[in-house]
Parts: sequence; structure tokens; C-alpha cells
Amino acid sequence: MKFKVVSSDVESDEYSASDPKGRIDQMLTGSPVFLFMKGNPESPQCGFSSKVTEILKSWKVPFQSFDVLSDESIRQGIKDYANWPTIPQLYINKEFVGGSDVVDEMSSNGELGDLLKEAFPDKEITPPPPPAEVQEIPAVEAAEILKGNPDIRLLDVRSPQEREQACIENSVLLDQELAEEMLGSWDPESPLMFYCHVGQRSRQAAQYFTSQGFQHVYNISDGISGWSSSVDSSIPQY
Repeated sequence: MKFKVVSSDVESDEYSASDPKGRIDQMLTGSPVFLFMKGNPESPQCGFSSKVTEILKSWKVPFQSFDVLSDESIRQGIKDYANWPTIPQLYINKEFVGGSDVVDEMSSNGELGDLLKEAFPDKEITPPPPPAEVQEIPAVEAAEILKGNPDIRLLDVRSPQEREQACIENSVLLDQELAEEMLGSWDPESPLMFYCHVGQRSRQAAQYFTSQGFQHVYNISDGISGWSSSVDSSIPQY
């Protein structure tokens, strides 16, 4: 089924800003799958909203959404409506499903698929493919891959203090701001390569981004320490 997203900016003469519950009821009537989020599906404004959006995309179901940042009465009203303190919030058949972590777990164990089948009884609902595997490679192999593919993003997951001591050329520090940008707007087909000191922290980061849908992910298994030993001895060991 072709993926479709419908953004929802619900305005109604029947319900005023002083009646957010009425407006929320009206929105939920408009679509069997509805997401209250920060931003919109094309440009999420937080990593959690991006995560739920990507999960729904992976199930290839149409859904409507509302940007709570555009309306403070709905932003607070939806928290009261579901008695749930955070955004995003997913609803299926007018029933509250949960936030980011709940939706992620339900997608993994198949419960989300069962709800979507009830929401779209005439559609074939198939589970998304499992996350891609992280490709573990030593520094010397990573250097060769980078030479042949300049589009790979080389991401340093160490602390800024460690990076001041030593870093691999053309890499960028993976901080919170960049991570949210990646989850919100980067193409999941973008190839990524992670490194840290000796490969453990970067492995965790690489596994996280594959779980978020990125398909081509490498981890430098021996880290910058291995890079210094086998690729560029001018990089200091620490």
C-alpha cells in the first residue's frame, strides 16, 4: 500500500479554543489513526514525535496528525484528555494507545499491527522488516570504505573533551542536537559510520540508529584507538 500522510489543522465554528475536548473529539472522528505530535510528519520537532512517525510509516498506514506546538489549548488539552503528560500521543479508533516508547514496544511485539488491522479491516496490514544489522568493521577497513564512499557520515560519539585530544578527519561530533536532526529529517537510507575510543559506545549508538530505521550503519569496532594504530599514526593515543 502506498504511504499517505494527511496533516490536520482542525478549525471549527462548533468548538472554540475554550473547549479543547470538543475539538479533540472532532479530530479523532476524522481518521482511524491520529497522532498528536510536535511538528508535522514531514518535519517533526522532537525525536519522540519523529520516532512514532517513522513507526507509522514503516507500517504503511495513512494517518492524520496535529501539531500541538501550533495551539497551546490543544497541547495542554490532549494531556488532560488522555491523562498522559507527554507528547506525542497516538490514537487508534479514538482510543489512546500511548507515547513513543509504548508505540515502539507494541510495534515490535505485534500488538500495534493487531490494532491497525482493526482500524483498516479492508486493507492488508503487514509488519515492517526487522531493523538492519550493524556492520562491525575494523578501522583499516573503515578507512577503505570511506575512501570509496564520500557520502558516508562519520559520527564521533565521544565527549567533546575526548574529541579535543584526538579525532578522525572529516568526522562530526554526535551531540543531542544532531541526533534529533538525524531522527527528524535525515533519509534513513543515508549511510552512517560511528566511532568512539575502542568501539563499545559507538556500537550502542549504531544499534540505536538501526532501530530507528537507518539501513546502512557501520561501527568501527576498534575505535579511534585502532585508527591511530592501523590507519593514521599521527592521531595520538590516549
